[in-house]
Amino acid sequence: MSFWSKLKSGLRNPREALRYLALTPEEYYHLRLERMEHDVEPNNVLEKHMSKLTDIHEHLQTLYMLTVELNLRVIVELGTGGGESTIALLEAAKQIGGRVYSLDVSPCLEAKAKIRAYELSKYWEFIQGDDLKIEWNKPISHLFIDTTHTYDQTIKELKKYEPLVMYGGIITLHDIVLHPEVLQAINEYLKGRTDLHLYKYLNCNGLAVIFKRA
Repeated sequence: MSFWSKLKSGLRNPREALRYLALTPEEYYHLRLERMEHDVEPNNVLEKHMSKLTDIHEHLQTLYMLTVELNLRVIVELGTGGGESTIALLEAAKQIGGRVYSLDVSPCLEAKAKIRAYELSKYWEFIQGDDLKIEWNKPISHLFIDTTHTYDQTIKELKKYEPLVMYGGIITLHDIVLHPEVLQAINEYLKGRTDLHLYKYLNCNGLAVIFKRA
């Protein structure tokens, strides 16, 4: 937006302009987000979670959209936590007749409660344990990684699970900005791989999207 456009907008809504000047950009963004929760009525479960300020809320629609539009029916999630990404992936699985397999070292009780409440359990299988020790040999359409965010762990997870990702599938990894070692591991793993194509989102702690093409 140009200076004159900003000035005209401020003159039309001086109260909003004063808020903008009084707050830091981050504080203003959070204020707008909080107001959106009250002003915009979510139409579904996914939109409800997108409108709440979390460490991944800005990427939930992307995870859902990619899974649905590319028809990625076998979804493996490494790292479940509170279940925000899980819900987005489950909503996609529900839409296309897919299934989400979530692996986490903790029991993820909060995520389980949400998924039961939203009646998404029929599309979900939760496996508690270390994803590097769990035996997995099924083909994968969408691999989502959001675990320890260390270089070593990320490299090992890619080495174990990427070969099982089908051509035409994707790999997504959260927190590439908050934890640069994750992006470092991705870049190292992708060296010499002409079949893996990386796209980076730098907002909301960062998200890597890797397309696997033949």
